[in-house]
Amino acid sequence: MSFLSLNAACLNKPRRLQRRVGIAGALVALSFGVLRAQEIPESAQQVILDVSQRLEWSDNPDLETVKEDRFTSRTRLQLGAFKRTRTDELSFSLGGDIELRNDQDNEITNSNLGLGWERDVRHARTGITFDFREVDLGTTTGTFFNNDTQSIDFGTFDSGNRQTSTLALSGAFGVDAPFGGSYDLSQRAIRYTDTIDPSLLDADRLTLDGDIYAVIHPRVTLGLDASYSDFDEVGPDDLDTTSSRIGTYLDLEISSRLNGRFELGWEEVEESGRNNNVEDGAVFDIALTRDLPRSELTFDLRSDIVASGRRGEFRVGQILDLPNNEFSYSLGLSRLEDFDTEPLFGLGWSQALPRGAITLDFEQRATAGRDNENLINTRMSFGYRQELTVRSGFDVQFSFIDSNDRSSSDLDTKRYDLDLTYRYALAQDWDLTSGISLVSLEEDGTSNRDASTVFVGLEKRFVWN
Repeated sequence: MSFLSLNAACLNKPRRLQRRVGIAGALVALSFGVLRAQEIPESAQQVILDVSQRLEWSDNPDLETVKEDRFTSRTRLQLGAFKRTRTDELSFSLGGDIELRNDQDNEITNSNLGLGWERDVRHARTGITFDFREVDLGTTTGTFFNNDTQSIDFGTFDSGNRQTSTLALSGAFGVDAPFGGSYDLSQRAIRYTDTIDPSLLDADRLTLDGDIYAVIHPRVTLGLDASYSDFDEVGPDDLDTTSSRIGTYLDLEISSRLNGRFELGWEEVEESGRNNNVEDGAVFDIALTRDLPRSELTFDLRSDIVASGRRGEFRVGQILDLPNNEFSYSLGLSRLEDFDTEPLFGLGWSQALPRGAITLDFEQRATAGRDNENLINTRMSFGYRQELTVRSGFDVQFSFIDSNDRSSSDLDTKRYDLDLTYRYALAQDWDLTSGISLVSLEEDGTSNRDASTVFVGLEKRFVWN
């Protein structure tokens, strides 16, 4: 789904309704892409074990400037369990890759551990989660928002690893009631190992945010919200950033087809360490959605404070729901203080086929980098899935990301990924997979890198109810 579709899906919903998916259920869904939180029965328990054995050869597995091929036997284990009652939900996940290599540098990689508990009692909800995750920075394909660091972190590629551990508490009161609120508190530790990039520093992030609201009319909801974040790096040239924001919002059903959300507040961003700077000022956001037959129009105008100053952004778009496909587009402008105005585009398309599907996404976002660069980030992805027989099929996935630095430093990053995968069902829940992956990375200031990987594997899912 495109950026435009995601924004439209959340637009005009009070914040208390945007957090309806259970914390523990979301944790299970994160570990198992096939199992989604909303598919979990009202009262149930289940244990799932995913096992895969894969043999792969790569001419540059760590995406280094100097190639060194490697043969790897990779055993992937992922265990997940959940239990749900009328009021409580518990979840557990544990997994990792066991890598046996021909260079004898054997290790356990991509490990993860998750624990979650949530209690939902009528109009009140509370929950606590713990999550540990390890990511190989050389194989990640990059996204706009980095869930590990809870920040914009686009195009981070390195031969090392990033480990994050997070403890979070969240809850709400007055759910679906005329008066209520919500809160979130989290503490995250970010640690890097065997990295080369000197800007990848260990850090700790504390975040708090909450809101209270009142439904003063069936078509009018008024609320107050506040947020605070403290990001502390450790090491040479460290950069500490604190951000605080307080404001009010209004959710308004203007007519039967037109809905809006209006936000007004004050924000302050302070940097210390490598940079010493304070930026503050008034912020606002106006978001409108108009329903049309088989389509939806969106409008968004916002002004925020970032470490580089004030950023303004404007977007308009449309989502069309057509037979067997969905199409969306967005057009916008973004301007960071002391920089030129930049155009932003978005495009999304999905087409259902008789025995397959095609998806296409193109999106752009503007952000400020660690050294206050003005970055225009672009991501394009294409996917094609085709079933050949009732037992076999293939997938084609292509992605391109581009981080374009519009400031004087002009350090750009481009990455291309192509994955071809063939699947054959040997038996129920037994799949034979094989394929090839091609990666190319271009970074200003360093040599270009590329890698080719071929693999064959066996996958099995065990489910106990």
